[in-house]
Amino acid sequence: MDGNMKKLKTHLQLETKYAPFILLIPLLVTLLVITVFPIIYALITSFQDFRLDASTKSFIGFRNYLTIITDLRFWNGLKNTLTFSFGAIIFELFIGLIISLLLVRSCFGSSVLKSLILIPMVSTPVVISLIWILLLNPQFGLLNYFFSLLHIPPQSWLASPKQAMWALILVDVWEWTPFAVLVLMAGLQSIPEELYEAAAIDGAKSFQAFRYITLPYLEPFILIVMVFRFMDAFRWFDTIAVITKGGPGISTETWSYYGYITAFKHLDMGYSAALGVIMLFTVVFISQFFIKRIFRK
Repeated sequence: MDGNMKKLKTHLQLETKYAPFILLIPLLVTLLVITVFPIIYALITSFQDFRLDASTKSFIGFRNYLTIITDLRFWNGLKNTLTFSFGAIIFELFIGLIISLLLVRSCFGSSVLKSLILIPMVSTPVVISLIWILLLNPQFGLLNYFFSLLHIPPQSWLASPKQAMWALILVDVWEWTPFAVLVLMAGLQSIPEELYEAAAIDGAKSFQAFRYITLPYLEPFILIVMVFRFMDAFRWFDTIAVITKGGPGISTETWSYYGYITAFKHLDMGYSAALGVIMLFTVVFISQFFIKRIFRK
């Protein structure tokens, strides 16, 4: 009897010890298939002269990476990617903070309004892009109609190199500001009310309470928004592919769209893989800066 109990106890201990690892096996296999293997394959391909219109591929070392250094379209794509990423993030954080403060602190925070705010974020990016093509139409668009009411001349939003990028930033801000609202609302609701009460007793003004209580508590949540939105904006593709296709000229062509053109229009898979590898390491490097600050907080 004692021997059977010992065996049962040993079996339960082993089951408890190894069960988490066994349950994680399907997840690890999935991650290997959809993440690790493609990265390794892209890294190998980046060292090859691999064209889809050729029957052979050969090892060329770092030639693709050396070509990137002198590629003006690569540096143009980097400039456009950074302009879009930081421009969109700044506006999304600013507008998201204002909306979240209104929803949490005022009577406008109804559940219906909170649900309506999420509509842009859960909509299909291609559908959103098609809607904004109509809104930005220089002749029949709704934005130029409102401009005409203010006696402002119509704007060629998508035909002007200077305005096209800002038009795309406007689309992204409209689509992804709800994400910032959700995260910042969670941060605002986690701040103890006792802090505001104590500040009011000490004679603190509303702006002082916002500066010394709200902002410090929201800093980790702001960093979370910046990390997720930066990683998403840096690989931004679908909106530009539908609305501008990198134009006018290459004024809105980003790294990801340039990599797509290189692979499926110029059929140069090796060079496109090198572009993708550089973009991956750039995103990881910049994201690490924000992630370290989040864990510090």
